[in-house]
Amino acid sequence: MPRTASGEIKTHIVHQQQKNGDIYVLERKTQYDPDKKYNRVISTTLINKIPKGSSEPVPTRPKRSRKSSIPAAVPAPTASGIELSAVRRRTGMMDIVDTIGKASGIDDAVYAHTDIGTAQKIISLARYLFCTDGQSLPGIAAWQYTHPLPYKEGISEDTYHRLFAEIGLDESLQQNFFRDRYEAVGASAGIAYDSTTYSTYSEDQIEARYGFNKAGDGLKTIKYLALYSLESRQPIAFTKQAGDLPDVVTVGNALQQLLSIGVKSAEVITDNGYYSESNLSELFHRHFDFITLSKPNIKWIRPEIDRHASELERLSSVCPYDHKTHGITVMTMHEFTRVRERASKKSGLSRGDEETFSRRMYIHIFFNAERKVDEDHCFEKELLTLKGSIESGTAVSDFNDAAQKKIAKYLILRTWGSKTTVSFNEKACAAAKKYHGYFVLVASREKDTFEALRKYRKREHIEDYFRSSKQHADSMRVRVWDPDTLRGRMFVQFVALCYYEYLSEQVRQMKKTLGIPNGDPLHDLKKNLDLESKLKSWLDNTPLYLQMQWFDVIETVEISSALRTRRFSTEATLRDQLYLERLGVQST
Repeated sequence: MPRTASGEIKTHIVHQQQKNGDIYVLERKTQYDPDKKYNRVISTTLINKIPKGSSEPVPTRPKRSRKSSIPAAVPAPTASGIELSAVRRRTGMMDIVDTIGKASGIDDAVYAHTDIGTAQKIISLARYLFCTDGQSLPGIAAWQYTHPLPYKEGISEDTYHRLFAEIGLDESLQQNFFRDRYEAVGASAGIAYDSTTYSTYSEDQIEARYGFNKAGDGLKTIKYLALYSLESRQPIAFTKQAGDLPDVVTVGNALQQLLSIGVKSAEVITDNGYYSESNLSELFHRHFDFITLSKPNIKWIRPEIDRHASELERLSSVCPYDHKTHGITVMTMHEFTRVRERASKKSGLSRGDEETFSRRMYIHIFFNAERKVDEDHCFEKELLTLKGSIESGTAVSDFNDAAQKKIAKYLILRTWGSKTTVSFNEKACAAAKKYHGYFVLVASREKDTFEALRKYRKREHIEDYFRSSKQHADSMRVRVWDPDTLRGRMFVQFVALCYYEYLSEQVRQMKKTLGIPNGDPLHDLKKNLDLESKLKSWLDNTPLYLQMQWFDVIETVEISSALRTRRFSTEATLRDQLYLERLGVQST
């Protein structure tokens, strides 16, 4: 039998190589976690460092206190002989982010699962990324002097690199945070699952591989996969994988992650790329409902389109909120095959055996005439371009794999000496164009045609989230050297995006009520409705980042003496006061 874990805290000395060549000597305390079956890091303390080119350790400089790092006014004698000291900081924007951090539960979820120093560093870095619209992290060195942050000791480049390495290895912190975020957004929310890619030049990121690159820049990529609540429009969890793994093989891990953070049942909504029969089988097995986009020409869906295409011409098939789209629903029983993970005495099957089962599914078939015109045009343009390139002398082997497959399928090449003539395989082209304009949603539970479409279109919110990640959280580039440090950096960016998405949703909800009478005589006064309409117009025309920057002009001055402390802030306009009031920001 394996030895029982003692539970004692063990101390190790760790040498950590820095980018500048120095070696940090760290004292790391760990404790074995019998539930997770790995050593959990309790604390890491910097003892000294070994400078580059030397073998002797030297002491590091002590941390500069936050109090000493912020310039304060020089005390001056007053008429009474009492000296005053004063500090001025920009607090308007920071009051907003402090309010949403508490109201959303984001801050509490970080504090609950790590020590207070680590939590303060994570929250401080996340607030910097959020408030600066994703400026690179070295900028925090100067920015923190004028903007109050939870971590008051000062954050340097070495500080956040060590932090990333530590939290990248602290899987418990990350998964507990994801669980808390799921519980905060509610168990009934539909969950979108999708991926994006981050390009990198790094040779040290072992997960960076050549695969599908959404940026199209030809670089190696790391795949970022996210779970996103469609009802509350909040991110729930993320993970990263090697860039060459196709989307189709990632659903199993996503379901395991959902189960591990407490999601017992939810409607998982995915885009094209996740519709394989093995994925649908796994979703059924795990008892998750789903809506997924599927290609119309796959073998078990194509016959249903052929049989029911004429029904899409009826007026009853017109979508009530999108008159350009027609839709119908076909219920079918589909047979799935799955490899067993465990043996079953009841069925007599062993682990690794294949089992077959049938499930009811709803195939929602849609047709859009404008979409067909566009798809026909793109298809014809691409084939004409390939034809022209070949006739001008480009060898077929010079094209990429996808283009070569299209040449083989849709073009007929004949060679006469040194001359190549190209014609179209009209039968294959007509077969391909037959299904242009169609798109199909496959659902396990949702039987209403246009409700399924409405739910699927809400999935576009996760695309907005990916854009926010790259534009507002400094995620366009990897910027770190090893996989664990990258994981830690991604976690801090994830916390920043939780702030961004939460405030975005609060502003969206605020705009729905501004300038609208609600029956309250005081609220419905013309001057109040005019003020709300003025605020709504400003919100409609001002991006979230610029809203935050607008309030960064509010400063707070704190004047202290031996007898008392006074604090006062810059005045705000009535419109700005209304904005802060609606967000629940307490006046200072």
